[in-house]
Amino acid sequence: MKKTGRSKTKRNILITVAVAIAITIIVASALRNQNSSQKPPASEYLKVEHTRSLGEFFNNGKTVNIKELGLRITAVGGDATNILITGLRTQGEEYPYIDFLRKGESKEITVQLSSYVTSLNETIGLFPVDFTIGCSEASASDITIYLKPDDIEGPHY
Repeated sequence: MKKTGRSKTKRNILITVAVAIAITIIVASALRNQNSSQKPPASEYLKVEHTRSLGEFFNNGKTVNIKELGLRITAVGGDATNILITGLRTQGEEYPYIDFLRKGESKEITVQLSSYVTSLNETIGLFPVDFTIGCSEASASDITIYLKPDDIEGPHY
């Protein structure tokens, strides 16, 4: 029996449809894997709170040079490993680092700063401090914490 042009066309259509379906499945799978592998921002995965700090006040208490920054870090989105804080001028070359926190666990650290000068936000009555925090499970985030003047110990000039 001789193959006709019509059967070749059907076969070519079936092959084209099969290839299109395979490509669609591969693309959909890749997009799903990409979306599931995106990390949450560290600002949502970790909770950062100010505890106590040391500094020197200037300009009638409207400016402060922070020398020691007290922080409490809590893992809220799950277990957190390799927590790193950057963006602060520390006295040494190493950045503040916490090896591991279980979900719900907190750790207090004191960051020794060479200098961090910040001015009072008079609208809210707090001193802003900006830095970056990240961990293996979450993407690094720039965050701002606000220090109450009463939580900063030190001389007033």
